Amino acid sequence: MPTAPTNRISLSVHGLPVSLISEAPALEAEVRRVLWPFEVESSTSAVGITSGVIRRYDQTEVLRCLSPSAIPVATPGMSIELYQEGERFWLVDDRWGLCELNVMKGTWRSWVLPRPTLDLFRVMEMAVIWPMAQLLRPRGLYLIPAASAARSGSGVLILSPMNLEAELRTLIRAGYNLIGQRWSALRETADGGVELLAFPGQIEREASSRLREGESSEVASRWVDLTAEHCGVEQSSAPCNAVAVIEPSRRPSAHVAEVITQRAADLLRRAWPIAELHPFRKHGQLSLKLSQKARCGQVQLSRRPEDFLVMLETVRGPAPGSIVTMTAAGLSSPPKLKTPPPPTQAMGTRLPPTRRWHPARAG
Repeated sequence: MPTAPTNRISLSVHGLPVSLISEAPALEAEVRRVLWPFEVESSTSAVGITSGVIRRYDQTEVLRCLSPSAIPVATPGMSIELYQEGERFWLVDDRWGLCELNVMKGTWRSWVLPRPTLDLFRVMEMAVIWPMAQLLRPRGLYLIPAASAARSGSGVLILSPMNLEAELRTLIRAGYNLIGQRWSALRETADGGVELLAFPGQIEREASSRLREGESSEVASRWVDLTAEHCGVEQSSAPCNAVAVIEPSRRPSAHVAEVITQRAADLLRRAWPIAELHPFRKHGQLSLKLSQKARCGQVQLSRRPEDFLVMLETVRGPAPGSIVTMTAAGLSSPPKLKTPPPPTQAMGTRLPPTRRWHPARAG
């Protein structure tokens, strides 16, 4: 078999060097198109570099790299298979291919099927961004598939299993800036807080919006970069002061409930949208940090994108010492301040302790 031509891409992801070698020209072009803000001149130093290789799928080569003693890793709600042997992990996804990671060495290899069922952007996410997120986390940078926005110097992370194109457009019209649309970067700060950092990308368009433009769903673009459509709405960073956890369905009425710190850590762990690979640990530490440093709200979306703006303002919080209760019935009037409830009571409707919430998570 002839050797495929290779090209190297050098990135600096918020100061962390990443080197990528690609044997797939189409995927290389997609990486450059999406991650161009991070692209830099090639570095001759190999110290501390996270390295990845994208190869065309070769069954013989893949079988040599798999370990027969690898054990499966549980991935509830995710359409992937994970296997582990010590510091090595394998991600298997019939939709696009396979990825091998070594979390100790900071290296990964992805093999892409000749005819993946995912579109090119999603293949690039799974073959490049997903393993890069796993390997940059031990170096202090968290990449997670979630939107983030900021206004008036305060940032909010939005964990959602659903399409939020209409809601993000509503936030832009209300004066919010976008930090991340589909992926966001987070890093702990010297004072113990968490900072949101910009990550380039795009968001999946709703089918209804494509059809409203008079195009069939097959012809119209599936993805849109809102920061390209709206000049000046991109923001490089903001402190993460709040986290909005979106429930996996829309109801006629919108509702938001603040989750107290003791329950917020568990809620964030269950809603965390990416599996965090570690040789000895099942859960990452960022969700715990966010539950302690940021307000956490559980949000039930309605079918009106405008409702999300009020929900988000409630999650971000009023002045200290005040608690806001907001449902769809109060969306037409300004929120009223109420006397703070006892420490064990959450804002809005109290959720029964036995209620289980299992959102669909991104791979």
